[in-house]
Amino acid sequence: MALLLISSQHDEETKPESGTSLLERVGKFNGLNIFFIETSGRSCLTARQACGVESAAKANPHASVTLYMEKTPIANLSSYKSNKDEVNCVVTKFLLHRIENVRILRQNLLDHLEGTPLWEFYRNGLFNKSTTPLVHRSDAIRVALLWKNGGIYLDLDCIVMRPLDSLNNTVGTVRDFIPNWIENGVMAFNAGHPFLHFLMKSMVLAFRPDNYLSLGPSAITEAILDFCDRDDLPANTLLICSRNSSLFIQPPDSFYAIGSGRADVFYHPETDPADRNKVKHSFLSHIYDSDLRLNVLLQAQSPIDVTVLRSLRSLILKSLDWYLS
Repeated sequence: MALLLISSQHDEETKPESGTSLLERVGKFNGLNIFFIETSGRSCLTARQACGVESAAKANPHASVTLYMEKTPIANLSSYKSNKDEVNCVVTKFLLHRIENVRILRQNLLDHLEGTPLWEFYRNGLFNKSTTPLVHRSDAIRVALLWKNGGIYLDLDCIVMRPLDSLNNTVGTVRDFIPNWIENGVMAFNAGHPFLHFLMKSMVLAFRPDNYLSLGPSAITEAILDFCDRDDLPANTLLICSRNSSLFIQPPDSFYAIGSGRADVFYHPETDPADRNKVKHSFLSHIYDSDLRLNVLLQAQSPIDVTVLRSLRSLILKSLDWYLS
């Protein structure tokens, strides 16, 4: 069965399914909701991004995996085309047609802010002042979608290695930043969780157009401290918070076993067995600097990243075979 593609602007080779087919597919995957966001407006995923989506779908075959893609290119992004773009489109088309529990929605993603505390913030044009618009838009949209729909949000540079259905109302801490630092690259919440509404209101006040973290990790960290009336955020702890709600802080090894401060570990030919052991017990691995290191990754023999290598190489080779056949 072909993968669902919903798009008001789609390539000639890829047609959206009928309304009946849409209902059949969405009805088939009616449990766990996993989603990603791509805000650049480009029509093709990179191989690394597609690998992340594929890993989530294969590790969670009964989940509905949704990729939200901005359909309008963001101003000032390069329109340069290269041979790499052609390969990326091949990989994207393979993902569309061969992985059953994935769907791609091409939309005006900022429309999802309507009905949230971030809507007037957007309508007042504050995003236009941002020096990192892709980052700030993504940070806002992911929280709005979680609040409205619930589920698990993942950054596109996450490689999933285990089922995620045990995650609920939880975020993850890291070990190589300032103390009590919470990342927003993985978030799992019930729809309507009161913390998410509080977070969106906090983001309006926290926004700094020249600080790319202002709507992301720094905002969510400060919001949890305030909402749960805490002075610290110890890992592996269930926090009892405002409005009779709770929030679980995952330990670093759950999502960020190898933090951004040690990103080189993923690309070295040799690694510490302790690092391999950390990743082995993770739900997923957040691959920092993966855009910059993709060529190195494809040639590496690092045992720490054998899962990523196999998945990424497999996806690219299968995509090219499918396209050429």
